[in-house]
Amino acid sequence: MGSGKTTIGTLLARQLAWRFVDLDDRIEESAGLPIPQIFDRLGEPFFRQLEADQLRAALGRALELKQGTILALGGGTYAQPGCPEFLRSAGVPVLWLDAPIEVLLSRCMTMTGRPLFRDEPSFRALYAQRLPSYQLADYRVDSSGEPSEIAAHVLRLGVAPGGNQAHLAVEKPLP
Repeated sequence: MGSGKTTIGTLLARQLAWRFVDLDDRIEESAGLPIPQIFDRLGEPFFRQLEADQLRAALGRALELKQGTILALGGGTYAQPGCPEFLRSAGVPVLWLDAPIEVLLSRCMTMTGRPLFRDEPSFRALYAQRLPSYQLADYRVDSSGEPSEIAAHVLRLGVAPGGNQAHLAVEKPLP
């Protein structure tokens, strides 16, 4: 949350003429509930299973359509056991949108509807817990600047070449 995955992912998809898929949107659509209600009513383990199912489905759809896709993951997705290996084995490059924790905190203080964002100490603890997983990403991009400049930087990296691959934008640190 607060890393810019939706904003930057949408910009990249538009510039590449690719599809943009937000995994959180797919989860909500599948459950028929907003994410905070999924957590409240069904619990985090149910949410994580739904998240894994929707990740596989979204990736499968992108590969089936042979259509370039920017897939924005929730902050906890890539930190789940087996996720980095699953994406690596599928040949999907993963982009970590990184920003200093102070920047993320300032962005998140005004957001609502985030079930794992309680306060600054819990935010920092969750960030520290997930950081080793994020460091497994194929690419790391500072996302603390202007979104259009960040998208241009990603394009210069060659993360999103022409072709049929699905590409991932990884958010941190919260779902």
